[in-house]
Amino acid sequence: MLDLPIEQRNFGIVSSAQRVHAALHGDGRRSVGAAADLREEIEAFTATPTSVLVR
Repeated sequence: MLDLPIEQRNFGIVSSAQRVHAALHGDGRRSVGAAADLREEIEAFTATPTSVLVR
């Protein structure tokens, strides 16, 4: 999913990625290793404003 080009992303996909990001961050502890890497990838994936995405 994180490899989807911008033109194939939609609001639902981005929202789902943001929920995963929140879950990785939600335990209150600092993310390390694979969790930190995944959070960074999700942040880059969701950096495009949703107004640009297909709904």
